[in-house]
Amino acid sequence: MEPFTDPNPEKFSRALGLVFKGSNNNGKIWIFVEEGANFVVEEDSDQMLYGRFLSPRLERHISVSAIYAKCSRTRRYHLWDKLREIAVITDGTPWIVGGDFNTILSPHERVGSDTNRQAEMIDFAEIIVDCRLLDPGFDGSDYTWAKKGLMERLDRILVNDAWPQVFEATRVTNLPRVSSDHGPVLARCRCPNRQPGGKAFRFQNMWIRHEGFLDTVRNTWNQPTEAEGLLNLQIKLARTKKMLKLWNKEVFGNIHANLKEMEDKVAEAQSEFEINPSGENRALVNKLIANYILLLKMEEDYWRQKAALRWLADGDKNTRFYQSWVKQKRIRLRIHRISVNGVEITGEEEIKNSAVDFYKNLLAPPPLALGVPDFSLIRQLPPSEQLRDLPTPPEGDEIKRAVFDISGDSAP
Repeated sequence: MEPFTDPNPEKFSRALGLVFKGSNNNGKIWIFVEEGANFVVEEDSDQMLYGRFLSPRLERHISVSAIYAKCSRTRRYHLWDKLREIAVITDGTPWIVGGDFNTILSPHERVGSDTNRQAEMIDFAEIIVDCRLLDPGFDGSDYTWAKKGLMERLDRILVNDAWPQVFEATRVTNLPRVSSDHGPVLARCRCPNRQPGGKAFRFQNMWIRHEGFLDTVRNTWNQPTEAEGLLNLQIKLARTKKMLKLWNKEVFGNIHANLKEMEDKVAEAQSEFEINPSGENRALVNKLIANYILLLKMEEDYWRQKAALRWLADGDKNTRFYQSWVKQKRIRLRIHRISVNGVEITGEEEIKNSAVDFYKNLLAPPPLALGVPDFSLIRQLPPSEQLRDLPTPPEGDEIKRAVFDISGDSAP
């Protein structure tokens, strides 16, 4: 919260149904949490209140930075520097940064003025890049602040690339401006579903680097099925899939854990070689290093495939780049709102149902309505007395001759 009054914990705790946990040094940022949760302040300044949020709903703590930036560009430098310091501290920890930044990121986030704010936008863009922050998108109003015909998006929510480790979806909504020139920004986060369930089968490109891969697949594929055609193919594919899942679990296991284990083995072998530089120890070190390099390449293959990114000619040996890209892709691909028949839909369930209805109508349209038949098109049979006057149909060989005569062929 960004109030303009002195903190009154009891009054607002009753109104919000939350527990007051403190404010920053000038009283312009307040923190409230639900019963049972806690917020531990780590950094307090006149533009930011940073701390660790703990809740029984979460498996681990998350870092939170509540922002109330100054209006002057030069006075915001101190805030930008603090955020860079916190980015180093929170590396690998889920971190959310939100509030009133008092600046915009692009000209599209402002209407009603043509003042040049290019330098401020560059400052803001640089701090987002330096801190590896992501904008998860939003629904609602395009602008969070309005005054005398000027509208800007000054308030926003940003998260780091570790955020999806705790939350599988983050929805940000810019709420209407009611009693203030600023509109509240609501962030709703959904924890992942921990219920056990099957995972989709995916071929891993790193498998082909294993020396026993081709023989294993060949032996499984060549086993007889006692079936033919498409059924034979189906059985072979299902059997190969089952084998690969089991083989991956037994041979590869957790590729990241295997890499760490091999790194420890290399360090241990090198220490032994330094104590006893024998030929046997040297050979062991070289063998473990070769295995370690192979695992590194497998890990790169894993993240390269998962990121669905085109591999550059020279390659990027830092797999952290691919890990970050996967998380950014997951956050940015979320659909926040769609337009259906001119009506904007923002609800998550409504968006899902709209997509289902669209493909139902596309792939399985409802049956066509049948009209009233026109019975006048049906020819009536002649009266019964006329049927008695018709010649008797031929029998036996006469039927054959009649058929061949009609077709133009000669009778046998």
